[in-house]
Amino acid sequence: MPKVSIVGGMPLNAINARLVRLGKLLCLCQPVPPAWLGSVPGASAGPVSGGELTSLPCRSYHTLIMAWKKALKWTVGLDCALSVMAATCASTKIVGDQLWVKIMAPASTGKSTLCEAVNISKYVVSKSTIRGFHSGYQQSEGEDNSLITKLRDMTLVIKDGDTLLQAPNLGQILAEGRDIYDRTGRSDYRNKAGKDHSGVNMTWILCGTASLRYIDSSELGQRFLDCVIMEGIDDDFEDEILWRVANRVDRNMAVEADGSVEATYEPELAYAMRLTGGYIDYLRENAADLLSQVTIDEKALRKCTRLGKFVAFMRARPSKKQDEAIEREFAPRLVSQHTRLAKCLAIVMNKSTVDEEVMRRVTKVALDTARGKTLQMSDHLYRSHDGLEIRSLALNTNTTEDETRKLLRFLRHIGVTELGEAPKTGMSKQPRWKLTKRLRRLYGEIER
Repeated sequence: MPKVSIVGGMPLNAINARLVRLGKLLCLCQPVPPAWLGSVPGASAGPVSGGELTSLPCRSYHTLIMAWKKALKWTVGLDCALSVMAATCASTKIVGDQLWVKIMAPASTGKSTLCEAVNISKYVVSKSTIRGFHSGYQQSEGEDNSLITKLRDMTLVIKDGDTLLQAPNLGQILAEGRDIYDRTGRSDYRNKAGKDHSGVNMTWILCGTASLRYIDSSELGQRFLDCVIMEGIDDDFEDEILWRVANRVDRNMAVEADGSVEATYEPELAYAMRLTGGYIDYLRENAADLLSQVTIDEKALRKCTRLGKFVAFMRARPSKKQDEAIEREFAPRLVSQHTRLAKCLAIVMNKSTVDEEVMRRVTKVALDTARGKTLQMSDHLYRSHDGLEIRSLALNTNTTEDETRKLLRFLRHIGVTELGEAPKTGMSKQPRWKLTKRLRRLYGEIER
């Protein structure tokens, strides 16, 4: 009888067979996804459906901002932009003039990241670009294919608004948007597919570079408020960001993207984005109750009226289509928007009153909205009590004397500037332009 080796009471050939099978099982093992490791509090696997991040419950603005500070280099501009975007979403179903905002900054400053974070909310519809809000296509089932049907009680987010400027029907898109701003939408096509919509609550967040100012039109009553993330590119700040980016790329070079959502973002960033979606969901679902608890004093209300009127003056431009009438935008809508923004920012920042911090952000939005040649010229005139000659204004605003003269004449007709007397002493005998007393007083109220 042949000898059989026994190890631990089991034949040796049986042990060898088990070892072979064990090796095959080990080959099937896969690394654990980073989000499963729980390296970030609250960033454990969580619900991920359809390859997209889903929201996490959040009710504290402080908790949300601390998560963003851990995820990337957080700036005052990003903080203001996120709060304005959240306020816009929260205001969607509240009665009154709607909040539409343009978020502007140079490329690679975080606009798209904020948009993707806001898009996690179930109350947001994100589009790369649009061809219009209405559709003339008609299905046999009678289904309405218009974009407007998907935007009812939602916030539209376009993270690359510069592509919208290339749309051949940009004028039509903006015209339809102005119609929807009043919560109505009416269309008519030759195939009888037109349809009227009413009671449409829709807010709009349009992100892009400063090129978005091209769509401003004071003649038509521009509906957007502006929020600028970054005033300019600071050299030291840019170097710090570049160093962070270089180190992040170095860390991630050994990680292969497998198409899963875990491989798209770093755990800290994914956590901050998911909290953002959850926070916007919380604001939308409780907006009416939260806003009823916010108080705004007479001083803040007065400041909102001054900001609205100031923006109406500074956003005025000479008409490109006619020269029969010279006029500016009437201010009530702007006052309504700034007051609405103030109260919505208060609930975003978990405040029960519209305090100085809230009004600082509202003022920043107003000044960002008012940017342009009119504000630039008015600012130089405000700093000079004795007035300035056309030549000096042209040099300070980087325009030709003819362009400066034309704009000054327009501003004189709407009550912004006035022509003073020529100085009695000195070599120059040219008359000097000044701000009117009314605008100088309004300018001073804005600065306080």
